[in-house]
Amino acid sequence: MKVVVVGGSAAGLTAASTIKRRKPEARVMVFEKSGDVSYGACAMPYNLLQKDKPPESLYALTYKEITEVRGIDYRLYSEVLSIEPQKGRVVVYDRENSRKYIEEYDYLVYATGALANRLPLRGFDLPNAFYFKTLDDLRRVKKFIYEENPKMACLIGAGFINLELADVFKELGMDVVVLEKMDRILPSYEPEIRQKAEEYLKEKGVVVVTSVEVNSFDGSAVDTSMGRVPCDFVVAAVGVRPNGEIIREAGGEIGYKGAVKVNSYLETNLDNVFAAGDCAEHYVRVLDRNLYMPLGTTANKQGRIVGHNIAFPNGKKPFYGINQTSVFKIFDYTVGATGLFTRQLDEEGISWGKSVVDVRTRGAYPGGGKMRVCLLFEKGSGRLLGCQIIGEDVVAKRLDVAAAAIYAGLTVFELAELDLSYAPPYSPVWDPLLVAANQAVKAV
Repeated sequence: MKVVVVGGSAAGLTAASTIKRRKPEARVMVFEKSGDVSYGACAMPYNLLQKDKPPESLYALTYKEITEVRGIDYRLYSEVLSIEPQKGRVVVYDRENSRKYIEEYDYLVYATGALANRLPLRGFDLPNAFYFKTLDDLRRVKKFIYEENPKMACLIGAGFINLELADVFKELGMDVVVLEKMDRILPSYEPEIRQKAEEYLKEKGVVVVTSVEVNSFDGSAVDTSMGRVPCDFVVAAVGVRPNGEIIREAGGEIGYKGAVKVNSYLETNLDNVFAAGDCAEHYVRVLDRNLYMPLGTTANKQGRIVGHNIAFPNGKKPFYGINQTSVFKIFDYTVGATGLFTRQLDEEGISWGKSVVDVRTRGAYPGGGKMRVCLLFEKGSGRLLGCQIIGEDVVAKRLDVAAAAIYAGLTVFELAELDLSYAPPYSPVWDPLLVAANQAVKAV
C-alpha cells in the first residue's frame, strides 16, 4: 500500500504517523512545499519573547525522527501541483531542484491547511509589513523586532492572533494600536464578554479602534478612514481561508466556507482520497452538521482518524466531531468559548436563554481573581448549548468542564448538580460554573 500525503503539518503528519504505526509495511510519502516540518503554530506569538530560542524549536518532531524513527518518506520543498484521481497520481514540483515528477498512490490524504487572507492594499508588501501565519512569518517578525528595536506596533484585525500579539508586544515594551474593520472585537462572543475584554485591553494600555477602514501603509504610518496612525511596523491578521484549490481542480467537492467537503469518515467524493485539518470541514456535534473552525487540536484528531481509516478500510471509524472549543490569553486574562454562539442559535431557530455571573475564582486563600461566566441554554429543556468565560486564574479548567457537559448533552439542571472539586486554593464552595448554572435554572 502506497499513501501520498499532501501537506506535512498537523493533520498530514499525524495521518502519516498513524498509518506507519498501524501498517509498518506501508509506503507513506509526505509532500511539504515549505522548508519546515510540522510545528506548533499556536506557540508562535510567545516565541517572540524568547530572543535566543529559534522558531525551529516549535517543531513537533525533527526531520530525523520523522524519516528515520517513524519511517516516513517526508519531502520538504515539494509542492503538489495537481491531483489526477482517475489515474491515482499526483504531479509534484521539487522546488530545490526545479523539476517536476509524477508519483502514484493507492490512497491520498489532502491536508494542505489554511491560507492567511492578504490585504490588497498599497504598502502591505513593504519590509516592515507582516502577516503571522507561518514559521517564515515568525522569522521575519522576530528578526525585525530584535534588529530594529521598534517602539510602536499597529495590528490590523482584532482576532485571537493579534490580541495575543498585543500582549506580547506590550511585554516587549512597545506601544500597540489595534485597528478593526468591524464595530466590535470578538464578534462571536456575547456583549458581556466583549465589554470585559475591551475594558481590560484599555487598562493594559492597548488602543483598540473599531469601525475603521484601512487604506494603505507607507512604511511609517497606516492611512485609515479616521486619519493616519503612526507606527514602526504593521502585522495584518485578518482571518484565514481553507486551502482547497488543488482538490477542487481535481473534481473534489467543496463545502462550507470553501472547505473540502467530507463525510463522517473524512472521505471526499474522490475515490480513495481523504481530507483533514484546516482545509476540510469539521463536524459540529451540537448542530449535527459540518461547519468550519480550523484549530490544531481538530487537525490532529482528524489526522489520526484518516490514518486509521486508510490502515483499516474495513473497520473505519467516524470523526466524532467538535463543539467549537477555543481559548486564548491576553495578559493575565483568559478568554474562551465552547458550544454554539448566539448567531448560530438564531440561524437554527433555537429559543435560547442566557445567564451571566461575576464570581471569585478561589475560596479563603491568597491570590485568585474574578471571572465572568456566560451560559447559553435552550429555553424549556434547559439543554446546555454554549459557555463563554473571561477572567483570571483557572478559566480553562472551567471551560473544559462546560465542553464535556455539552459533549454529553447535559442540561443546566444537571450541570448545577455536578460534583466538582473544592478546596480554597482552587475554588469557592460554589464553583463559578455552578453559580452560573443555578442562575440559568431560574431562567429556563
